[in-house]
Amino acid sequence: MGVIHHLFMSFAFIPHGHCYLWQPELVWLHVLSDGLIALAYFSIPIALVYFVQKRRDLPYPGLFLLFGAFIVACGCTHLLSIWTLWHPNYWSAGAIKALTAMVSIMTAAELVPVIPQAITLPGRKELEIAKAELEQRVRERTQALQLSEERLQMALAGSGDGLWDWNIVTDEVYLSPRWQEMLGYEANELPGHVSTWESLIHPDDQPGVRESLGRHLEDSRVPYSFDYRVKMKSGAWKWIGNYGQVVTRNEQGEAVRMSGTHKDIGDRKQREQQLADSLAEKSVMLQEIHHRVKNNLQVICSLLNLQTQTTDPHIAEVMQESQNRVRSMALVHENLYQSENLSKINLERYVKDLSENLLRSYRSRGSLTRIHVDVSNLYLDIDTAVPCGLIINELVSNALKYAFLPHHGGEVNIQISPLAHQELMLTVADNGVGLSTEVNIEQTKTMGLRMVKSLVQQISGTFIVKREAGTSFQIVFPFNNYSR
Repeated sequence: MGVIHHLFMSFAFIPHGHCYLWQPELVWLHVLSDGLIALAYFSIPIALVYFVQKRRDLPYPGLFLLFGAFIVACGCTHLLSIWTLWHPNYWSAGAIKALTAMVSIMTAAELVPVIPQAITLPGRKELEIAKAELEQRVRERTQALQLSEERLQMALAGSGDGLWDWNIVTDEVYLSPRWQEMLGYEANELPGHVSTWESLIHPDDQPGVRESLGRHLEDSRVPYSFDYRVKMKSGAWKWIGNYGQVVTRNEQGEAVRMSGTHKDIGDRKQREQQLADSLAEKSVMLQEIHHRVKNNLQVICSLLNLQTQTTDPHIAEVMQESQNRVRSMALVHENLYQSENLSKINLERYVKDLSENLLRSYRSRGSLTRIHVDVSNLYLDIDTAVPCGLIINELVSNALKYAFLPHHGGEVNIQISPLAHQELMLTVADNGVGLSTEVNIEQTKTMGLRMVKSLVQQISGTFIVKREAGTSFQIVFPFNNYSR
């Protein structure tokens, strides 16, 4: 209470007006001067606060507010100067001055470290230069963007493609005039919403389109490219090639914008269908050819079989060998006729059928003999399969006739496996008595081995003969990646 008494009830002092001898002119001079100064001091902080509120990007906003507080405090000292002319509350005036002093010291303390930073701020001239440079860059980029847009429009016009741009957030979609023209619509006739596009997709194509779109929206590296049918204004369906990509994603990685093109591929689809029909027709014809060749070869086999019915065992054996050779070629055409791929033959199936036919043919001699087939999952064309089959026919036939003693069984192994450098190795081996050392493969006079040598040369192969623990023929020949 004593402090408040001293602040507001100081009757021990005389009013400040006594110092001016209460001369009206002098008193009112100080009153008007202090009042105008106080009014100005109170107006400046209001302007500063308003300025700071409007300019959120202003550097050092706290310093501006400190200046505002300092000026308000100064304005209060001038108001108390007027008050003390008639009321001697000098303690109050001193307290206000002390507060002003504290605020001014704080302002100065904040201002001093800021001065070096403020000096580095660009001046008006530098800002004008920077602004001019920025405007020039904007003009250049705008021109480049306009040029790019013009080139894009020329490219689209030249290609005949339509353009679409989808705002994924709002589902608004831009469909270019050419896009709508493809389907028989006028420009801007279709509503600019993604549901419009969805309603035009053929029902059978909708699941595939949704799946492709979903994968691309999750990962832009997955291509968004497919062919589908779109309904025209006339109600007909048109084949369209759709190509697009996500061009914008938000901070969470979610797709927000996607653009692409539509291409009329109706003519291409028509040509593809014509080509497919033509290929189907040719496949039927080729199957028929293989079927007729196989039947003709079987007729030849039947004729040869009739010739084997002779009392001369030598002639019967020659006819049987010829019959086996013809049957090996007939098997190629039979397998091709039954295969889905008319240009390649399944080697494993063919070799097994061939070995079974040979066992049946030499059933009297080979009743105790077993043939083991180990063939990789390979496919050969007819030009390689026929000589390869004839080679196997000759070598297995020789093994069944000569490799084993009468009434003694044995094994014949047929193995075909791939090697490096696009090569195959055919091995025909038996565990019989072995090939005599007197037989010279290079100068042999037997028809079977001469045929083997000729056929190996025909397929650009090489072969070696091993005579340990029976006889083994190893033939290496090139092949052109005929595996399925």
